[in-house]
Amino acid sequence: MHLNQIHSFLAVSKTLNFTGAARQLGVPQSTISRQVGDLENQLGVRLFYRTKRDVQLTDEGRTFLPYAQEIAEAARKGSYAVRQLHEGAAGRLSVAVAAPSQRYFTRALTLFHKAYPEISVDITPISSGTELMDDMDAPFDFWFLYRDMLTDPESFDYLHTHTEPLCVIRRTDAKSGSDDDAKAGRAAGAETAKKDPAGKLPDPKDLSLIPFILLSEESDPILYMQAMNYCRTHRFTPKVVNTFSEISSVILSVNAGLGVSILPESLADSSRSEEIEVIPLEGELDTLDCIAAWRPSLLNPAASLFLEVLRSMVD
Repeated sequence: MHLNQIHSFLAVSKTLNFTGAARQLGVPQSTISRQVGDLENQLGVRLFYRTKRDVQLTDEGRTFLPYAQEIAEAARKGSYAVRQLHEGAAGRLSVAVAAPSQRYFTRALTLFHKAYPEISVDITPISSGTELMDDMDAPFDFWFLYRDMLTDPESFDYLHTHTEPLCVIRRTDAKSGSDDDAKAGRAAGAETAKKDPAGKLPDPKDLSLIPFILLSEESDPILYMQAMNYCRTHRFTPKVVNTFSEISSVILSVNAGLGVSILPESLADSSRSEEIEVIPLEGELDTLDCIAAWRPSLLNPAASLFLEVLRSMVD
């Protein structure tokens, strides 16, 4: 009996599909079939009922499942322990951070570093369009991201870190529009500037005439959906003239007077200047919930210490 057999058995027991298990582990389906078959031969029992349309655990398979899970977890813990020993007693923490959670994570990291200055922290920025990884060798101890990015809540523990209000960002003169829409766009912008003093949310009727610059749906599908929902709620279709994968391109375009945008408050604040104003949306649903997520096993000792810091912030 070896670990690859155990991993193959666990993958099939989770997906109840040999093709899906092969895809999850990144190996050919024939490899999964062979490893499960070898494991069954060693145990002397059938672990799965197989038909052309269905795969189900046998009674023996269900009995073996928790022991297989213990074997896999023990192997992961052993791997972590050896790695920690190799890196020194202080240890290392690995964290993935989506842009809207950077401000909160910075506060957590500051507290953590003051308490445990000897622990190294690896930080990887991730796109808000990236689904939370769910494989057996996930490289991160923690993920900071939108709640809606957690596609498999049963595989992770998490705590709510903060709620990001959504904001409109625009030039203070609110003059927007392309050459093709010049008269309509600039007229709407000029009229909006007259009616809406600095810091006041523009009337949705005026926003319907002003070009929008947004983060692309591919780079941040949740924010894009929220922006579209805001417009639908107020019964207008936004005039989206451009989308970008980078927040810096959105802010640059708004700063140049090409349109307005809707961003989470922490990202919008980075654009605040004499030329740019940030105006919170007023609806209760115009927010994004953010979380910190981790695997329930929490193998890394440094991760347990970091979790204590996170919980102290929430408490």
